[in-house]
Amino acid sequence: MYRIYHVTSCSLQYMCRTKHFMKYAILILALVNLSTAQSQNAISYNTARNGKVFKIFQFPRDQMPRIDGQVGDWGIIPESYVYGTDELNDTEDGIGNIDPTDLDVKVTVGWVKGMNRLYFLYEAYDDFWDFGRFSNKGYLNDIFEVVVDGNLSGGPFIFNPSFKKEDLKWSSNTTAYLENHFSFSGVHAQNYHIYTPPVNNAWVLIWGSQHWIGEFPHSNYAYDYNFEHGESGKLILEFWITAYDFAPYEGPLKAMESQFEEGKVIGLSWSILDFDGSEREGHVNLSHDARMVKDATYLCAFELMPLEKQFMEPIRAEWSFDVIDMNSRTVAFHDESQGVIKKWEWDFGDGNYSNDQHPIYQFKEKGVHKVVTLTVEGPEGKSKRTRYWEVMIR
Repeated sequence: MYRIYHVTSCSLQYMCRTKHFMKYAILILALVNLSTAQSQNAISYNTARNGKVFKIFQFPRDQMPRIDGQVGDWGIIPESYVYGTDELNDTEDGIGNIDPTDLDVKVTVGWVKGMNRLYFLYEAYDDFWDFGRFSNKGYLNDIFEVVVDGNLSGGPFIFNPSFKKEDLKWSSNTTAYLENHFSFSGVHAQNYHIYTPPVNNAWVLIWGSQHWIGEFPHSNYAYDYNFEHGESGKLILEFWITAYDFAPYEGPLKAMESQFEEGKVIGLSWSILDFDGSEREGHVNLSHDARMVKDATYLCAFELMPLEKQFMEPIRAEWSFDVIDMNSRTVAFHDESQGVIKKWEWDFGDGNYSNDQHPIYQFKEKGVHKVVTLTVEGPEGKSKRTRYWEVMIR
């Protein structure tokens, strides 16, 4: 029911998974249709950079990148999706814009329809790569820091404002700090401190209690570089992470992934902690506000883009469905076809049809062998999509 998650609050997400769903189904579906009809350009986001919306490239399913530290898979992406050093600013240490002879980076972000993952390509030149020094604090090396808020929920996500600030000082054995850490930090938005590169340690430090999000199969990574500590050079970091609306300490079985779909806007930003052998040289970030590391209000708005035109078929029928009430045998069908569509015809396999784009249909009989077909027609021709034995009514 990911389309519903996009336009409703967390409370409605919960209702959609419970017996309360039917009471709100008509209202929610109306909101979905309204949201679909609205243009993204008409929406204003209360995010960093005055609501500027960045883009996330959609990989075709047959061209998703292999995580091997090589950049060849990313060559299909237009330059408009690549964000460089000129987009960064250091507002915390007062450096401002970055000298590219000191640090020069490019970041590209992608996604694949049907998966709740964000793919990253981080290409960086540094005049001094700092990764050989050990620190028990865990963050005094060169780090690429990524923060994701998969449902644009906003607000603090590291320190719960219901606690007093003095109770959350950097003392990890106090009752307040422990309660905050295990029940709040990183739960509704996640912070990844990624080592560039890692040496004798994990590839990422998770700021929160959900360390499992940095482990396969919830994330994956690869590096390519040829330099020693203290040397200059270029680093390639390729990785993907899974976005979560709810990521508890208890692990993935109790977690709720962010549901990705075309046109959805998420909260996302990154920063770079640049060390040159001693104190931090700078903390540059995309948000132009270092508070992004702990408060999702200061993240940037990123839109999950549709396929670029060259990867799309001229016309292709595609659809999904939700059984919204098993007792009344009611099913909501949703058209997801590609191309310019002028006509829809749904064949429900029982002698009944609909020309609605997104019909809600009540089957007369129970059964598991139902065959449903959508035929779409437009200037480029016709296309059909049949699902066999997938719509099940008991």
